Amino acid sequence: MGILASGWALIPSFTVIGLVLGGTYALAAMGLVLIYRVSGVLNFAQGGIAMFSTFIAYQIAVKWGLPSIVGLFAAISAGMLIGYVVERFTMRPLTGRPALTKVVITIGWLLILQAGAGLIWGATSYHAPVHLVSRNGFRLVGTSVIIGYDQLTTLIVALVFAFATAALLKYTMLGTSMRAVADDPDTGKLWGISVNRVTAASWMAGSAMAAVAGVLITPLINFNTYSLTLIVIDAFTAALIGRLTSLPWTVVGAMFLGIAETYPRAFFNGAGVSSLVAFLLMLVTLAILFRPGFSGRRTV
Repeated sequence: MGILASGWALIPSFTVIGLVLGGTYALAAMGLVLIYRVSGVLNFAQGGIAMFSTFIAYQIAVKWGLPSIVGLFAAISAGMLIGYVVERFTMRPLTGRPALTKVVITIGWLLILQAGAGLIWGATSYHAPVHLVSRNGFRLVGTSVIIGYDQLTTLIVALVFAFATAALLKYTMLGTSMRAVADDPDTGKLWGISVNRVTAASWMAGSAMAAVAGVLITPLINFNTYSLTLIVIDAFTAALIGRLTSLPWTVVGAMFLGIAETYPRAFFNGAGVSSLVAFLLMLVTLAILFRPGFSGRRTV
């Protein structure tokens, strides 16, 4: 009873932690959804892109001592560049090939990025997190819950990206082109839309979101090449809640997932995701997406 009572007392604080964790999942998941909706590719390299880009920020902000915001922008630039390279040189030549072939290629990119980061920064070494904002905070009015400025920043960034992505898709020419390509690439070509440019833009934007998510999550995890890559599992789960079609439901799913992962830690020690669970979740993801009759290409 004592453990149970003390666990319930921690729920308000763990709710904040869960929402912050969910915010990082939402960023990575929105990038996944955007890439899948426009190009039809389930990008298993998303976690690798997030990890490698984050280590660029680590190198600049922690190792070189430059401002963390410089590291963040460098990570975003690196993510966009990697996303472009993946799309331009490995996805585009596979146009018309089976979806599973493209999935295998993205897994190959995941392994390449993880191996490369391991050689440069060490595969299992502990790395200091990238702190964009002070961890000091404030007490939520009327409660005993302390919200750190870094936690508040993560939530705000996740929501800003969610609204900005929705606005881009609804009110801009690029967004209109993305929705047209998602609906029917051939018809988009007839309307003069450059399908290749739009697809490349979706990969760059989605990879940039992964980079931001990676940098923001470093204070919440044991920061190394392996643990950071696994963010893709949580991103896939959140994206599946939105059926890889709905950005709002993807964000809701990410927040729910963050809380669902965090609450058990209030009552039990040693909560975590094992390699076996991660692998099983990948199989479930593939089974859902490639089951007969599944149609994912709807409006973004």
